[in-house]
Amino acid sequence: MGYKVYKIKLEDEKQQEQLYMINDDLIDYWRKPSLKYNITGQAMVPPSLTSWFEQRLNDFDIAKEVFVDDVYEYLMKKDEVSIKSFNNVSDTAFNLYEYNRYNEIVDYLRALERTYDNSEGVNLRVVENGITAEGRPLVYIQLTNSTTNSNDKPIVIVEAGIIPRQWITVPSSMNIVHKLLDSDHSRLLNGYEWIIIPVLNPDGYEYTHTNLRLWMKSRSVRSHLGAICPGVNINRNFDIAWLQSDSSSSPCSHLYGGIEAFSEAESRLVRSSLESNKGRTRLYISLQNTGGYISYPWQYERAASGMFLQHHLLGLDMVAAMGDRYYLDVASSAYGDRASGTSTDYMRQNEVLYTFNIDIAPSGEDGVIVPREEVPMIAENVWRAVSVAAESLL
Repeated sequence: MGYKVYKIKLEDEKQQEQLYMINDDLIDYWRKPSLKYNITGQAMVPPSLTSWFEQRLNDFDIAKEVFVDDVYEYLMKKDEVSIKSFNNVSDTAFNLYEYNRYNEIVDYLRALERTYDNSEGVNLRVVENGITAEGRPLVYIQLTNSTTNSNDKPIVIVEAGIIPRQWITVPSSMNIVHKLLDSDHSRLLNGYEWIIIPVLNPDGYEYTHTNLRLWMKSRSVRSHLGAICPGVNINRNFDIAWLQSDSSSSPCSHLYGGIEAFSEAESRLVRSSLESNKGRTRLYISLQNTGGYISYPWQYERAASGMFLQHHLLGLDMVAAMGDRYYLDVASSAYGDRASGTSTDYMRQNEVLYTFNIDIAPSGEDGVIVPREEVPMIAENVWRAVSVAAESLL
């Protein structure tokens, strides 16, 4: 209790440089400020650091405003809204646009697998690849048509739920499965094999439902602090510039990169999906929720990959499909800082030609808590961007 969220507005490049000198493992950016795109950031600060944080902002003459005075009370109010919305949903039917629990998602995927078991037109398989620290199966859905040899097809991988508090990514990924099963989109099912990972971090995802809504890590206890500070930020656990930027070696940090690269079953699932389909993965998309970007490598350094022009041209079509509330940029430039150990950079480094982050933007000021009533619209926007990218690459 006592956590505050500050709005932060940058006025010039000097302030931008100075802001990243105000660095502490306990400061959690719901959304980083951007001078380039005139975006106001949101920083969650624990009570032990609020005086220090405010003083440092004052020292650098960086404008601030308290956005949330007490995060606990803020979440309680949001939960009341969620419960009212939830009570309008049937307890028996699976609702694609609901914030479903992990076991409900897995059960639904397995039901889909049974439904299409004898289908002549659709090849749908639920694949289990690994077990989490808390014993949950890591699953994804493999989907294509059954009329052509899938071993010859290029692959599209969509990953969601890598940061567990970003609930909006999960129904957005499930909607992609739903759209691909629609006969109107048979061309995309004929042209590709699809791998959809609806919740890459199920332990963390469940923890955000039962304990801490804003949790960002897994729940593994492999560090020297074990159960005292559990969890690894899965999007800092990939083997690319591991632990170098916007990452932490402290197990108590929400940016903890793990005891080593690929220490976690969740990141190893992504690596396995690449290695078992060597040379076939054409497009990799990570769904996230820190505010209104479509971005492409690199994120670990302040430069673009050799596929810069191709990414940018394709990204323009994706932005046009999602609407004018999205910005397109190299990831390190979009987020205003470098970050190492990310899934999209890892895939691009390992010869996947096209990799993107689709960083979902809610309609209001909230960057983390997305109201249920916005889910259908956002899921449709995500589908449009994904389908445009896949269609272009056919």
